[in-house]
Amino acid sequence: KKILVEDFSSLPNRRTLTLNDPVLYYMMSMAPVERWRDIRAAATQAFSTINLRKMNILIEECALVTAEHLKKAAFLEENIELRKFFGDYALDLIARCAFATKLDSHSNNTSEFIMRSKQAPSGRPTLRVLVYFLFPAIAKATGLLPLKPSVLQYFKTLCQNIINSDPYNQPPDPNFLRLLMSSEEKDADAPASFFARDHQLFSLGSQWKQDAPLKPKLTADQAMAQCLLFFLAGQETTARAVSYTLYLLAIHPDVQEKLRNEVDECFKSHGDRPDLEAVTKLKYLHCVVSESLRMYPPVHRLERTPVRDYVLGDTGVKLKKCDLVTIPVYAMHHDPEYFRDPLKFDPERFNENNVASIHPYTYLPFGAGPRNCVAFRFALQAVKLCVLHSIRNVQFVRTGKTKVPLEFKNGLGLLTAKDITVGVKKRP
Repeated sequence: KKILVEDFSSLPNRRTLTLNDPVLYYMMSMAPVERWRDIRAAATQAFSTINLRKMNILIEECALVTAEHLKKAAFLEENIELRKFFGDYALDLIARCAFATKLDSHSNNTSEFIMRSKQAPSGRPTLRVLVYFLFPAIAKATGLLPLKPSVLQYFKTLCQNIINSDPYNQPPDPNFLRLLMSSEEKDADAPASFFARDHQLFSLGSQWKQDAPLKPKLTADQAMAQCLLFFLAGQETTARAVSYTLYLLAIHPDVQEKLRNEVDECFKSHGDRPDLEAVTKLKYLHCVVSESLRMYPPVHRLERTPVRDYVLGDTGVKLKKCDLVTIPVYAMHHDPEYFRDPLKFDPERFNENNVASIHPYTYLPFGAGPRNCVAFRFALQAVKLCVLHSIRNVQFVRTGKTKVPLEFKNGLGLLTAKDITVGVKKRP
């Protein structure tokens, strides 16, 4: 809490990286606090409740396409590798919501967008990424980028075309880039109780007071940088979150059945396309996803660096300016001091009666404090809608190829299972 919230003014930055490109220079996750301030304000507004309601339609369309492919696999009773399968969903989602590009990655792997996306960093420790993150002096001297220059240029051009297009001829669907470039827009309504619940659980200490006035919108380069960040950070984390959730449901059929009953009631009450509020109110879905994020947080550690020499409270621990502080999220989520029987998948930890017993700042799937994940509500909705439509249409089952427990491999910041294979059948 002290590092992420109370002493934010002393530790406002993340890992210092060499940014050898004017667009990467403005990426919110990498920007020092001086650049971060204005960018964060605009990005927060882009993910307001009003805008999430607009994007909910696009998220649901991607989830429906994925559900159709699941039904085909269920008809044949196939085994599917979840991260690969739902990586296609995540790619469709980011393409639609960030770049106004409609895909069906399950059926078409030949589009340039998909081909370029596969060349981008995906959590695998490639030589380029290792050198960039671990040897910044070499990266600076050689002008090395974390992704291939041709890939970066492709997405920059895609963004620039959206920015330069006639606003009267742009697609009517909202997209992240347009929302970032638009004028400031206030949320029209106060948070509902379930939105407040999510903020309390996933966004502790995110309130932040700014002394200087904030700019209402971003420049083209600033907006492009956040759009690219949305693609690089959002695709793999979303795919992993959905995959781990469905894996847990496959090996816990009792939980899957209980969730399916709630899902069926939701569609019965709200029709085939439940809105943002309807999905947010699904209590057991909330518990299942929250517990999945505890057991398998896609981002397994957080990092902060001090801008001055710093002493951690009364511990006597001293840090020098620019030292790297790591917060081990995965380890905290599996510490029996904070979570009883931590290896057990128990969604009831997060029900209304039990959630208050979770010690603050021990559950950090989206970080905490002013530099938490600004898109956490979008991410939750993307995961929940995909799980919702998947469970409605098929049954996930454990097969001889299902690894229990999962085996993990080394990765740079992302929790990466070696194989997440389950079976898919027609729903009971």
